Amino acid sequence: MPLNAALLVTLRWSVLMGGLVIIVDLGTQAIQQRTAPGPDAIGELSTANLIANIVLFSILGAAVARQTGIFYLAALAGLLASILDGIVVATAASMAPPAGEAMPIDMYLLQNILIGTIPAAVSGFVASLVDRVSGTRPG
Repeated sequence: MPLNAALLVTLRWSVLMGGLVIIVDLGTQAIQQRTAPGPDAIGELSTANLIANIVLFSILGAAVARQTGIFYLAALAGLLASILDGIVVATAASMAPPAGEAMPIDMYLLQNILIGTIPAAVSGFVASLVDRVSGTRPG
């Protein structure tokens, strides 16, 4: 696959999965704001949100690596999707602050980038290894 086509595939997957992660994050934020749960419930919601984000970013990395055949584009896709998610969710949090002490925006973006890039890169690398060992080629 030519590099331009691979970059377009990466961008498309980044926007699609970034949108799904935004929906999950905003849904979690809305539940936390509407129900005013106790600290245990907030922790459980945050854990569920983290797990959902890691799963979605892992799927993103594997899909990009399998379609493009270039595993490092999986990390780029995770980075792009996490930046998109971070900007939208930080903007929403600034308009309707969450209950409790809010994390500074720069720390939130850094955490979000790490949560998005690392699982996408690892799953992209594993998907590339599986494709090479099994002898399949993307296409």
